[in-house]
Parts: sequence; C-alpha cells; structure tokens
Amino acid sequence: MNKPKKQQPRTPTEPQGRDLFQTPNYATDILIPFLPKIPIWEPACGDGKIVYRLRNRGFDVRGTDLRGFDSVNFLTDTPRFSYNAIVTNPPFSLKKEFIYRAIQIGVPFAFLIPSDFCGWILQLMRHGAQWVIPTRRINFITPTGRSGNNSASTFHSGWFTLGLDLPHQISIVDLDKDAMINI
Repeated sequence: MNKPKKQQPRTPTEPQGRDLFQTPNYATDILIPFLPKIPIWEPACGDGKIVYRLRNRGFDVRGTDLRGFDSVNFLTDTPRFSYNAIVTNPPFSLKKEFIYRAIQIGVPFAFLIPSDFCGWILQLMRHGAQWVIPTRRINFITPTGRSGNNSASTFHSGWFTLGLDLPHQISIVDLDKDAMINI
C-alpha cells in the first residue's frame, strides 16, 4: 500500500515544525572547501549557526531571516547590502520557493536540503545544478536544542548548488562520526 506524501503548508510568516531546525557546524564545514571567498548572504539564518561558522572560517557573510533576526523576506525583499553568493538551510516547507528565488536573483547559491532526486531537482541538474552530499545523514538541531541521536534526520541531506562550478555534478564528501560531535 502506498502512503500518500503529506505536504507541509507553505507559509512564510508562520513557521512549520521542520522549518526551525538549525544547521550543525559539521554540515557547514563540508561545504566550505567548495565556497569562494566572496560576500555571502544567509537569508534564513535563524539563530545564526551558518553565519557564525562561515565568519569563523574567514568568510564575509551577512545573515537575515524571514522572521525576527534582521528581518528581510528572501522571497519578496531586496536587501540593502551587497553579496555575491547565497548560502542557507532554507525553511523545509519553502525549499522549492527559495531555490527558484535564488535562480531569479542570479548569484551562485548553496542550499542544505533533502537529497531528493525528484522531477524538479533533476530538471535543475540538467541545467547545471550540482550537489555536495555527505556520506552520513546530518542530525539537525531541533527547536528544543536537541541534537545527535535525539534528532536523527529521517532523510539524507546535502548542499544543492548552482553557479559554484564544483568539480563533479555530485561531490560525495566523507563525514565520519568524530566530525559529527562538532555541533
């Protein structure tokens, strides 16, 4: 028996449960070797985990969020600062909208999303999109602050990119358990 896929509501002003999961440091670390040192916008920064990690690694990055933290609605607003790339873990329920908005903006981007090879993702891959996929699942930090085994992801995630000119269409990055303690 096939179980129907349940869609989350797409509401930019009302976060859904999985929209609030934060990115552990080790997930950002697997992308860093592929990023050029250019000004970056993190438009769904939440508590700022990606922003702080990239800054600690020498990147010029500005973080905003749909709600709260220096509010700029990525889907509708134009920020008043310059940037040459976008890096984010977009709200789960709005990942497709975020990707199409980034394409419209026209700068390179990397979005941490489920490694789902659905039709629209495959279509974008035909037009140059690439992946950085770790060998293990990323255990996101839940809204209650839990991480590790208590927040095990039920899906495999990776960095979906466009315009970063990666060496391969799918770059598989080793992620060992020891690195995963770096939350």
